[in-house]
Amino acid sequence: MVVFAVFSHRGTPWILVGAAGLLIAAASIERSLRFAPRAATLLGLDRLSWETVLFAFVGCALGGGAGIIDRGRLGLPLLPVSGLEVFAGMACFIGATEELVYRGWLQGRLRAFGWPVAVVAAAAAHAAYKSALFAWPPGHSEINCGVIAGLTFAGGLVFGLLREFSGSVAPPMVAHAAFDLLVYGALARAPWWVWS
Repeated sequence: MVVFAVFSHRGTPWILVGAAGLLIAAASIERSLRFAPRAATLLGLDRLSWETVLFAFVGCALGGGAGIIDRGRLGLPLLPVSGLEVFAGMACFIGATEELVYRGWLQGRLRAFGWPVAVVAAAAAHAAYKSALFAWPPGHSEINCGVIAGLTFAGGLVFGLLREFSGSVAPPMVAHAAFDLLVYGALARAPWWVWS
């Protein structure tokens, strides 16, 4: 995933290297799930209970609150005042997919080493991926990758704990979608770090 993030903004032929990194990650995930005895359990998709629903509400509040804080940090109005734009749905889908990969698959695979290791390692991997998206952008030197890495890691710890305490990947998916809805929901098109 980091290879994809590093090369996704580089143009031809480097974008092909990024695409290869993404395909290798997808193939690795698919292969590991094919041979997993209980793939739904590994991903955190097998449990739907009132507890999961309660944690999903907590996740929505945490993700929404973090989105409002991030908007304030960026100097934006606390809520998208112009309403939600076309990209809002895609932003939620991207965030939920990242959670399925990092808190679902990766954290699920690493639970064999104990849940604290799994939470920290998945948060670190997600922070590395997210930082790589911003690390080598053409003409965007105002981005502070240390801040991106730190905030993504802290959020990943919270989302990982949601996954552990709920037993499901649904609460962190909802939390990430709520965050992205508030931060990116007023954008009519994807920002440069999604598709350049």
